[in-house]
Amino acid sequence: MKQLIVVRHGQYGHDDRLNDRCRAQIGTLAEKLKSLMNGATVMILTSTMDRARESAEILGSTFGVGFEEHEILWSENSHPEDLPGTLELVRSRKDEVDVLVLVTHYEYVEEFPSYFAREELGTSMHSRLIEKGEAWVLDCLQKTLTHVRP
Repeated sequence: MKQLIVVRHGQYGHDDRLNDRCRAQIGTLAEKLKSLMNGATVMILTSTMDRARESAEILGSTFGVGFEEHEILWSENSHPEDLPGTLELVRSRKDEVDVLVLVTHYEYVEEFPSYFAREELGTSMHSRLIEKGEAWVLDCLQKTLTHVRP
């Protein structure tokens, strides 16, 4: 794996679904991310929540790939993040593709990039909370972390 991309799902309404503006936002993000991939092989893993799955559908359509749902990528107050478990999920897939995309929630986008960098790359990277519909791109070869906005 050359890149790990951690995407925070788009903004959603009371029904837990993305609205039209946010679909467009994720579409713009997808195009920006695609331009960084240079024809790389891509796999998308997503939370099981509607807002994350819908975001993954848009990304997958742009990248020309499907996605896999994983309960472990869902987090909120009643369902806390599992950083070690998520790291194991990433490790189990990292040799299959050049770019692995995680579509997930607040807690993971804030914590997982730094955790992954420390545990897998042996380096320190400081991620912070990003807005809905934005992404962190970890370059595993250069050991850099980039914030990508739509």
